[in-house]
Amino acid sequence: MKLSTRGDYAVRALLELATSVDQEWMALAELAERTGISPKYLEQILMRLRTSRVVKAKRGARGGYALARPAGDLTIGEVVRVMDGPLAPSLCASRTAHAACSVYRCPSEDDCVLRGLWVEVREAISQVVDVTTFGDLVERRRLQESTQRAMYHI
Repeated sequence: MKLSTRGDYAVRALLELATSVDQEWMALAELAERTGISPKYLEQILMRLRTSRVVKAKRGARGGYALARPAGDLTIGEVVRVMDGPLAPSLCASRTAHAACSVYRCPSEDDCVLRGLWVEVREAISQVVDVTTFGDLVERRRLQESTQRAMYHI
């Protein structure tokens, strides 16, 4: 699995939305500035996330974008799949594109050593991204910031 720039940017943007005070609405321009992502590209990403009901949008002077549900209920894996598709490093190990084995002309997918390896890789990735929520990342960020503030510099 290779995380695309689009997937990486989606995770960054959602972390900023999750970190915002009381998950208030954040304007596209502010979100773009905080993440360092071009507003046009970020808008495309947010449109896709909105279609998938990951974020919600509100028009007007006090509008912008916000998470569609609490940060603790939204996993990194869900967002990566929305942006990049299956987590499998090979199509033959994908749960959704499993028919690819016939395309690759595997002699017998039941005892295919490579498929077994790619399924293990997919499962290892899933074990991390499917249990890590944006709430977890917000907490990690807070801990990191408090640790940095506690350091003494001479």
